[in-house]
Amino acid sequence: MKRIIGLLLSAAVSISSVTAFASGAIPDHRGTSLDNFQIGTEPLGSAVKQYSELFKSAGDQYGVDPNLLAAICMQESSGINWSYREDGTEYPAWGIMQIEYTLEEQFKEFGIDTTGEAWTLQDRLDPEKSIPFAAYLISQSLIKYDCDYVKMIQSYNFGQTVLDRILAATEGDAWLDERKNAAAYATNWQYTTYGDAEYVEHVLRYYHNDIEYIGAKVRVDGKLISFEDQFPIILDDGYTFVPIRGVAEALGADVDWDNENYCAVINKDGSEIILPIGEDYAYVDGEEYYLESESRIINDRTMVPLRFIAEHLDCDVEWDGETRTVLIDT
Repeated sequence: MKRIIGLLLSAAVSISSVTAFASGAIPDHRGTSLDNFQIGTEPLGSAVKQYSELFKSAGDQYGVDPNLLAAICMQESSGINWSYREDGTEYPAWGIMQIEYTLEEQFKEFGIDTTGEAWTLQDRLDPEKSIPFAAYLISQSLIKYDCDYVKMIQSYNFGQTVLDRILAATEGDAWLDERKNAAAYATNWQYTTYGDAEYVEHVLRYYHNDIEYIGAKVRVDGKLISFEDQFPIILDDGYTFVPIRGVAEALGADVDWDNENYCAVINKDGSEIILPIGEDYAYVDGEEYYLESESRIINDRTMVPLRFIAEHLDCDVEWDGETRTVLIDT
């Protein structure tokens, strides 16, 4: 069985849990060059900054840098895209004006999945609903475009369908030259030209390292892994916790829930791992093992210390503190 040799992942994480960003850089960005973009040249407005805790909680849950989430919402609601409540009072749209045109059904389903209630267009004016939805949309685009933040931001602006058509018609970074011509790649587009040609530039102006981020990403054999509704996080005790089902299934294991004994059960290649929730021990084929930190439930997902799971699923693991990414080789 492969093991982590000479590397205590927990120690690496505890040192790097809050990574200082280099000037003009996004830590885990890859792909389109950022050389021509000015990053962090404008402050967030107070109307957006007051929701920092909401940006943080939504970002940590969906694996999105909350600073980037705030920057996108700032661009969308910085005195331009204001909407109005039923009583006539103003309210910022928090980055999802497009719900009115293309995402109404998806927003409705997101509400059902997360709260049990179908969200309406009026609900998009509630930051406690619209900001988590924005984080969810961003997380999906980050997976699709493999952490190319420029493409992710522009897909949020154009919609993935339009951006994919632009990318298919161009090569390399030449797609950036086409951002003024989005109408040529869209159907049912209501504008003859696209009005905000520098959307990425506008967003990145507001990107700062002001909100602590405890999220992390996972790559298995180089592939970025998507998680349903809770991404990996680094907790105060310095350990990386991962959703057990998402990681185990990515590694070819089966996961079951034992409700009677309140524990998760992983099976792979005839071996069984039992993880009692809230305890700092686990069982592998009947033998008891000590855990660095107890497993727990976060946002209805079973979260377990990564190092233990990786060791017992026959994997090598490294921690890339600069990009906040767990690298798993099977």
